Amino acid sequence: MAFLGSLLRAAAGGALLAVILLAVARLGVRGDASIPDTLLAIPADRLKEMAMLGAALAVGASLFTRLLPWGYARAVRGGFWTGILAILFFHQGATFLVHHLAQAWPSPGYSLEPLSEWGFMPALVAMALAGGALGLLLAVLLRLLPLPDLLAGIATGVFGLSLFSGSLPLPPFATTAPGWWVNLAINGSWGLGAALLMRPLVLRSSGD
Repeated sequence: MAFLGSLLRAAAGGALLAVILLAVARLGVRGDASIPDTLLAIPADRLKEMAMLGAALAVGASLFTRLLPWGYARAVRGGFWTGILAILFFHQGATFLVHHLAQAWPSPGYSLEPLSEWGFMPALVAMALAGGALGLLLAVLLRLLPLPDLLAGIATGVFGLSLFSGSLPLPPFATTAPGWWVNLAINGSWGLGAALLMRPLVLRSSGD
């Protein structure tokens, strides 16, 4: 019963998250419309489809992590959420500072501009998902390899996040100024923040 209950909770959470992301994406596309009108305009079939997709993905992720040793499952779950938090606080905070203090990056951060490459999802939501995916990867790498966590985090941000620069408002990888230090300051801040947030997970603890 406990196993079934955990799957039901995962399904409910996944369905709710998927519907919220759909609603936020629609708000980003229809920025000139009122919030109630925008939400009521979403077809019921589309809501059902997204809820079922979110539930299926959440249940699949829950089953997958149950197959992993406890330490690796913790790394996967924790890495995803710390990657998202690092985007929201460290990455976008650094973007704000670089934009306003150095005028070296056009975006002030926390953009809700809809991105066609991401199904018209708001830029902030898309960047958070990209950060979550990279956070998962970083956590697993730190679990597997004896890497300095802060340096590994910064490198993952500088090289990993820049791979998304073609479809997201992220600094690309560059070797000349000011591109290299903008990438380091913004994308590197994500990696530094993600690595710091992962420290309470104690990824390299023994016996698990």
